[in-house]
Amino acid sequence: MENTEVKKESKISGKTKFWGIVIIVALVVLAVWIFVVPRIKASIAAKRAKEIMTAVESLKQEVDDYWKEHDGGGGFVMSEALSAAKIKKDLQEKWQFVVAWKPTDIYTKEMMDKLNDLSDGKYVYVAPYKMILAVAKDKNPLQTGVKLWYNANTNKYHGFGVDKMVEPDWSEIFTDPK
Repeated sequence: MENTEVKKESKISGKTKFWGIVIIVALVVLAVWIFVVPRIKASIAAKRAKEIMTAVESLKQEVDDYWKEHDGGGGFVMSEALSAAKIKKDLQEKWQFVVAWKPTDIYTKEMMDKLNDLSDGKYVYVAPYKMILAVAKDKNPLQTGVKLWYNANTNKYHGFGVDKMVEPDWSEIFTDPK
């Protein structure tokens, strides 16, 4: 009889061990999901933000160089600018790039205002564009329409990876024609 009781106890302890291991594994998976996955996601988002920020900065430099070399934005071709800025093809497939040029009269007025205020021989720079914008396409792992932009009037970046702004102030781009 004692032999039978020992077998029953070992079966019970075997089931208990199995469920104990299952619970421990489930807790470990849950802990990883809670503590590790968000860090990995944040790291990936930071890498993507740095990548697009670098691309927009390179495009900004290329646009500035184009303006200086051609005395204006006439004949500017985005695909050529992206190539000259050495922005990778896979990044171009994930992002749509746009330059919102300033009308000549606004650019000239801003330049003249800065020159009139100049008294100590400093370098004067007035951006020939209002904004350089990158918008996530369908092929981007980010949500389609996510934006990063450089605002030339404030000399600041906004949007994805920079701040909580999701849209530029469109009234700065599409001014009231009155």
